[in-house]
Amino acid sequence: MRTLGLFTLAIFFPAFAHAAVIITEVMYDLSGTDTGREWVEITNTGSSPIDVSGYKFFEANTNHSLTLISGSGILQSGSSAIIADDPTKFSIDWPQYSDTLFDSSFSLSNTGEALALKDNTLTILNSITYDPSIGVAGDGNALQQPRA
Repeated sequence: MRTLGLFTLAIFFPAFAHAAVIITEVMYDLSGTDTGREWVEITNTGSSPIDVSGYKFFEANTNHSLTLISGSGILQSGSSAIIADDPTKFSIDWPQYSDTLFDSSFSLSNTGEALALKDNTLTILNSITYDPSIGVAGDGNALQQPRA
């Protein structure tokens, strides 16, 4: 999904710079209705493969489980995966996407919020806070975090 979105800098505040799997994109406010169309991208910035199949996506004070829809739950070094609120709607919006896709149940706030990625022991591996005041609200772009 590297071709989506243009904004980084002040919109993300990573909590753990050493984390190997980080949240790299947030699509929180699509043009038109958001219902079921929101997603986040996670990327393995480390040098070794990492099994993310037991990870949790933390949003709105809830640890959301991840269900593998396509691809592998093991992210190779430098590879990414999408966590979609509704994988069917994601596939309609992004038909060219063919990498790892997880289903989860969440609804991102259009006014910003804190998000986190947790391992299977619920330890926070990476967290960000996004703030839409810098842009991308409803313009079809995702907020992007630079890949370390």
